Amino acid sequence: MKYPRILLFMLVLISPAVSFSQADVADIHKEIDRQLWKAFAKTYNNFDAEGFNALHTEDVIRSGPRMIWVGEEYKARNRESFKLVKERGEKRTITFTLESRQTKDNLSYEVGYYKVTMQPKEGELRHYYGRFHCVLKKIDGQWKIAQDWDAGVIMGKEVTEEVYQTGTPVKL
Repeated sequence: MKYPRILLFMLVLISPAVSFSQADVADIHKEIDRQLWKAFAKTYNNFDAEGFNALHTEDVIRSGPRMIWVGEEYKARNRESFKLVKERGEKRTITFTLESRQTKDNLSYEVGYYKVTMQPKEGELRHYYGRFHCVLKKIDGQWKIAQDWDAGVIMGKEVTEEVYQTGTPVKL
């Protein structure tokens, strides 16, 4: 009879620590959403390349199925592409859903989906989807993207609206 009491006592001691830890992680995720994902969407949607680049570490690694860019190389490409799309008079919005988040201290690994809606100056609305994996680091109190990988096709299957909807929406 001693063992069930000891086990119950241990569970009572551990329960507050587990729930406190989960609450801390939930607060960190809210902070990441506010500091990073909301700012990411705002700067991306407004073609603010400098603001967008500031959300990434200096040595950010950006990759996909056929490319890899590091640091300033990636940031220069952002400045160039944001300028071109803006000059064409296109409008765009990006939204995210999350599949998983693993967070520890000042690091977070986030996997999810994005949806970019493009409205050309003339022409029909287009939607683009992809899956991303990001490593985030908190540097001087600010969450930044240290690694970013994405692709529109996963294991031979295109990421679609249906796949995008399987994630949990990020409140922007």
